[in-house]
Amino acid sequence: MNRNRISSERVVAVVGLVFLLVAAIVSILLNGDPKSIIEKIAPTNIVIPVVHFICVGLAIVFLITQNLYVMISIFLIESELTILTNYEELGIFFFYAALILILCKDLFVNKPRKRIFRLFVIHLITLFFSYPHGITYMLISISYSLFCFAFYLWIYYSLKAKLSCLFPQNVRDNTTIIGKPAGSTISLSDYNLNERQRNFVMDNIHNKLSYKEISEKYFVSVSTVKKDFAEVFKIFEVSNIEELRILLLQYQLKE
Repeated sequence: MNRNRISSERVVAVVGLVFLLVAAIVSILLNGDPKSIIEKIAPTNIVIPVVHFICVGLAIVFLITQNLYVMISIFLIESELTILTNYEELGIFFFYAALILILCKDLFVNKPRKRIFRLFVIHLITLFFSYPHGITYMLISISYSLFCFAFYLWIYYSLKAKLSCLFPQNVRDNTTIIGKPAGSTISLSDYNLNERQRNFVMDNIHNKLSYKEISEKYFVSVSTVKKDFAEVFKIFEVSNIEELRILLLQYQLKE
C-alpha cells in the first residue's frame, strides 16, 4: 500500500519535472510578457525562466525527500507566475491542485479554514493584478476561480461525508495522532510502546500476522499477545485490532 502511494507521487513528480523543464527552456526562447505587471519591477524574459528553474530544483528536492510541502510550494509559485504572465487558466489549475492536496493530506492541522481562506485571498489579489492583460479577461478569470473554489469545496466535503461513514467512530474521532497528516511517517516509540508491543504491531500491520502467529514467532502465549495489544488499544484509543489497523494503515510506520 505504501509502495503504491509513493510510486504514484513519484510519477506525478517526474511528469511535473518534465513539464517544468520544458516550460523553463521554452521561456528562455520567448520574450517574456511585456504586458505583465512584473515587467514594472524586473524584465519578465529573465524572471519567468528563473522562477521555472527554481521550481525544477524544488521538484528534484521533492523526488528526494517526498516532502509534500515542497510540492505545495511548487504549485503556489507556478500559480502566481502563470497568472501574472497571461496564463491565468493554468495558474488557477495550479492553485486548486495545491488546495486539493492540502485538504486531502490534512497538511493544515491548526486552523485549516483560516489558512486556506488566506491563500484564497492572496490568489484573488493575484488575479486582480492580471488586469494589464484586459479588464474583461481579468473578471472572467476571477469568476472562473470563484466557481472552481465553490465546486471543489463542495466535492471535497461531499466525499468526506460519504467516506467518513466507512470508518469506525473511534477512528474518525481519534485524537491520539495529532499533527500528523495521513501518509506521513509516525514512530511507534513516540507513543510509549515497549519493544515487544512495537514488534507485535509491526508484524500485524505489515505482515498481517494473527495473534496465534505472533505468539509462535516470539515464543509467548496467545494471552500475552492479547494482553499487549489491549494496552496498545488503550494508547491509541481504539477498541479492537480492526480499528487499530484502520487507524495505523493511514500512516507509514516505523518502530
